[in-house]
Amino acid sequence: MEIIRKNPENVAPPIGSYSHLTIVPREADILVLSGQVGTDRDGNLPEGVEEQLRNALNNVTSILSSEGVTSEGILKINIWLTEMINRDQFTAIWKEFHGGNPPSTTMAYVSALAQPKLKVEVEAWAARC
Repeated sequence: MEIIRKNPENVAPPIGSYSHLTIVPREADILVLSGQVGTDRDGNLPEGVEEQLRNALNNVTSILSSEGVTSEGILKINIWLTEMINRDQFTAIWKEFHGGNPPSTTMAYVSALAQPKLKVEVEAWAARC
């Protein structure tokens, strides 16, 4: 039983590092994470958007790990940013996170998050097979 990621040939290829489609096995447990912000393990919030993104993705990984799930189990990621991020830095952080097998992903810029200092929020859905 495994999660399948695909980019069907009847639509244009992804414009970034993500998969258009993720198929979840029927027997899998679904894990839904609340939006993770850019605080580190101790609750410290760095100022830069890149550091906040790295921390938010690390939080996703840590929560999934607590349930015995790796990033391979991620079905869908939503990333919200309140300011522009350097594309090269984003790509490096993102590739480090997904290890070359990107999940279905949405990334959007929004005017604000729950607190003014927050620049990043990452929501994830995963499956335990």
